[in-house]
Amino acid sequence: MGAWGMGVFDDDTSCDLIYEIIESDAFTFISNAIKHKDSDYLEYEECHEVIVAGAVLDNLLNGTCYAHNSEDFDDWLTKQDRSKLAPLKAEVCSCLSLVLSDKSELNELWEENEEDYPEWKKNILNIGNNIGT
Repeated sequence: MGAWGMGVFDDDTSCDLIYEIIESDAFTFISNAIKHKDSDYLEYEECHEVIVAGAVLDNLLNGTCYAHNSEDFDDWLTKQDRSKLAPLKAEVCSCLSLVLSDKSELNELWEENEEDYPEWKKNILNIGNNIGT
């Protein structure tokens, strides 16, 4: 696991997704991430797609800022159409719950770190709580 902290973008995989995101639009990226909702098991990268989608949705709907190191991403966020995003909230929250379940590779990896797992889990729960339904 290439993580150096418990934040959304404190992981190589999440940071790499920024480059993928800015080649698309928020609605498309989030819609693709929520396709994982019917998965029997979420692989590591799929988990990050869901978490980043949740953070993007939270930012665009609520203005919640998540630390990252990309000015291009900040610019991209300001240009996104927010009008079609609210209907995605329930599905993103459902996917975030899946990330925190026993059907998630990322959750399994974080559970091994007994000291940091509660904080990481709390961060994911906060995204879902902020988005609400």
